[in-house]
Amino acid sequence: MRLPPILLYVFRRLLIGFVVLFGISAVAFSMAYLLPSDPVTSRYPDITNEQRAEMRRQMGLDQPLVVQYARYMESVFRGEFGRSFGTGNSVGQDLAQRIPATLELASFGIAFGVLVGIPLGLLAAVRRGNPTDHLVRVVNIAIQSVPAFWLGVVLIFLLYFQWRLVPSPIGRLSPMFVSPPPVTGFLTIDALLAGKPDIAWAALRQLMLPALVLGLGVISPLARITRSAMGESLGEDYVTFGRALGLRSRQVVLGDAFRGALVPIVTTLGFVVANVLAGAAIVETVFAWPGIGRYAVTAITTSDMAPVSTCILLIASSVAITNLLVDLSYALIDPRIRHEYAR
Repeated sequence: MRLPPILLYVFRRLLIGFVVLFGISAVAFSMAYLLPSDPVTSRYPDITNEQRAEMRRQMGLDQPLVVQYARYMESVFRGEFGRSFGTGNSVGQDLAQRIPATLELASFGIAFGVLVGIPLGLLAAVRRGNPTDHLVRVVNIAIQSVPAFWLGVVLIFLLYFQWRLVPSPIGRLSPMFVSPPPVTGFLTIDALLAGKPDIAWAALRQLMLPALVLGLGVISPLARITRSAMGESLGEDYVTFGRALGLRSRQVVLGDAFRGALVPIVTTLGFVVANVLAGAAIVETVFAWPGIGRYAVTAITTSDMAPVSTCILLIASSVAITNLLVDLSYALIDPRIRHEYAR
């Protein structure tokens, strides 16, 4: 029985992605262990050479790099992903506690960026050459020029220290509240499921500012590509024909023209999602957010190799999966691409 072409395409992509991820894991592991420092020196800088050698032996750091990598890959297939010298837990256990925090932050940040960026691009495309278009372009340049860490610090200083409009940046939930039973891993949703709207509101307040900072990095590329793609789509013959038929402007812009511009917009969205997951470390560090980004930064500063390698592997996996989903979405958007996949 022959598999459908789309399943064969997915299988090939998954196979290629597995090979690529294997190579990335080898490179990341090798680079982590080629650093001039190690966990023993980072944690105990004043011990003697004999004590350092003994601790390296106990940690298995005295073995050849190939042996250490083979042991790490064995733990990867067991779902443990090595052991963190900083926490004493397996990296898999640490990530299970931190991944929901990063996913919640990234989801709200991406949602905010999409809800603002795409309408801005549509507005600029429809008003191309008008003052509205120039204003949107200025806003995009301003957003793109501001570093996330600087903006986060400034907003914390103004909105928390000066004006007391937001809660203190101490993580996902204030110590005054008890975390709801975990169901989805998203505190806002879990609190609502547990019938605790006050905890949901407290978690949302903690989330708003870091999600805003993270989402600002999504607005600019989405607005720019939406403006460009919509500008080309609005000049197509089918749009002109729709206007000649007397169709409403909203139907022509949001229906025909926007659908014709979806492929580059979805491509940019996939690229932006991958960048958000990879760049969340800065925002998480500034706002003391207990996600995988902050976990990786802490591991780098303490030369904790297994968490660093695993976080790189996790980010690479998310990029590969996002690219695959973007490619598959083309078939739903454009019939020509769906026909090409069928071939």
